[in-house]
Amino acid sequence: MKPIIDELQKINVRKHVVTSIEYDCKTEKKEDEVFDAVRDILSNDLNSFSKITYDLSPADHKVKVEVIQNVR
Repeated sequence: MKPIIDELQKINVRKHVVTSIEYDCKTEKKEDEVFDAVRDILSNDLNSFSKITYDLSPADHKVKVEVIQNVR
């Protein structure tokens, strides 16, 4: 069986694909690694998405990154 997302992306209309990833970082070094990756995306792939968010919960070292892409 193909992944559901593959089937849905085949529909030829304008759409927004939302990807949400939660990182359980454990350390500030890992939090910085995620931040650096998001910063690199902003620097190098600005036209590849319509929105990107970075939420840090320092108490439990969790980072949530959400990306919204416009695709056809």
